[in-house]
Amino acid sequence: MKISGLPLVWLLLFGALVTQGGILSASAIEPVPLSPSNLNTSPVSNTQIFLVWDAPVNATGVIGYKIEYKIGSGSYSDLSLIGNLTTYLHTGLVTNTTYTYRVSAINSAGTGNPSNEATGTTLSVPSIPRNLSATVISSSQIDLIWVAPVNNGGTAITGYKILRDNSCTGTFVTISTNSSTKYSDTGLGANTCYRYNIQAINAIGASSMMTNNVTATTPPAPVQIHVPNAPAGLGVIVTSSTSLNLIWSAPSDNGGAKITGYLIQRNGTTIVINTSSNKTSYFDTNLLSSHEQTYRVAAWNSIGLGTFSNPAFGMTNSTIILPSGNGTNQTSANLGKLISDLEHQRNTLLKQQRQETLTLIHDCRVQIKNASSENKTQVAQDCKVKIKESRAKYTDLRNQLNTELAKLKAQLKLLSSEDKDEDHSDKEIKHSENETENSENKTDQQENMTKHFTPKLPNLDNNMTKHLKINSEKQGKDKHNQGKHNQQGNNQNND
Repeated sequence: MKISGLPLVWLLLFGALVTQGGILSASAIEPVPLSPSNLNTSPVSNTQIFLVWDAPVNATGVIGYKIEYKIGSGSYSDLSLIGNLTTYLHTGLVTNTTYTYRVSAINSAGTGNPSNEATGTTLSVPSIPRNLSATVISSSQIDLIWVAPVNNGGTAITGYKILRDNSCTGTFVTISTNSSTKYSDTGLGANTCYRYNIQAINAIGASSMMTNNVTATTPPAPVQIHVPNAPAGLGVIVTSSTSLNLIWSAPSDNGGAKITGYLIQRNGTTIVINTSSNKTSYFDTNLLSSHEQTYRVAAWNSIGLGTFSNPAFGMTNSTIILPSGNGTNQTSANLGKLISDLEHQRNTLLKQQRQETLTLIHDCRVQIKNASSENKTQVAQDCKVKIKESRAKYTDLRNQLNTELAKLKAQLKLLSSEDKDEDHSDKEIKHSENETENSENKTDQQENMTKHFTPKLPNLDNNMTKHLKINSEKQGKDKHNQGKHNQQGNNQNND
């Protein structure tokens, strides 16, 4: 747009020279304005730029301004003539385009020199985000990360649009907007391919989609691991008067993890906490004859202990021949022999229990010594549990032996009251009672020792060894006296 400057100038000059008295001299003509200053531009949108400037220092008489612009390195073109204002909004522009401006003041003398140049670039959507990557976290989650665009479009980025293709071959759909450059996509399907793209957002709009979209495939869903089901088909096979054989089938569902062993209970008491084997049979020994036992088993895996099986029952064979008739010296002797055998069996059991406890204590001391400082307390607690389980394992057997001995002694006492040699029977009963008392005293000593077990004592295994040595010597003397007494009793019977 060009200004018809010459006619206007002549008109202004002509008006200024004419007065009431005639034509003024040339020295009275007003000079053209000085240049405006501090011209600045501010992009308003993708099609508008706002201009502002300061009036010339000799602004008196300024009647307007001429605004010029150019694009790039081209030539200036007239944009507009405006009145005595120092702002202007340039509209109808091209998005993301740089414009250069200058402004000149106009008075009655003409147009002054132009102001400083100022450039402004119309706003635009951001450029595309960069370096998108996807990391598979699980069968239902993929994490995304990317880098902000190089160009924000002239205004701040307000967020990002996350797009996803659910099959890696379909179309993108917006699934979320996010303010940061990270996003966790959750709730996905297992074993599925997903494709992603990101768009940056500012006040103008969203950028183009990224050219480097990424794909990621979730893995198959993991097997949900749980404790095993109950073992099936538990049965008991009688093998002798003192042993029973347990057999069962592995659980139909191992919980998704390997069976690491079985826990075995007898009459409600755990006798084996973990067989540490997938073997489905177990020999239970050192039992009483003619006694029924109740068993149940449960399987271990890495998660924990599973459900117990249904109970199974078994009874050991009988080795005791009860006396008949009204009683004779031979009957009393037979009962005395049975009592002696049971006491021997009980003493063997107690010795086995003491030896097992000693071994556990020794092993625990080694484990505690080799454990790290932060694990010593836990190892000590585990040791106490093992010793307690060991003691409980023998409690049921000992109670059964004591019950059987009490029955036999009562029967022996009854028969002995009818025996001609009552003194011999009284001695037999007294001896049996003393033997029982001695054995139980040893057991009490052993239990007190395990109850007060403190793995930190440095001489614990030495004290245990010394204690067992004294008990063993005492037990040997008792057995010697018992054998001598039984021999005397047999000689009296033979007489």
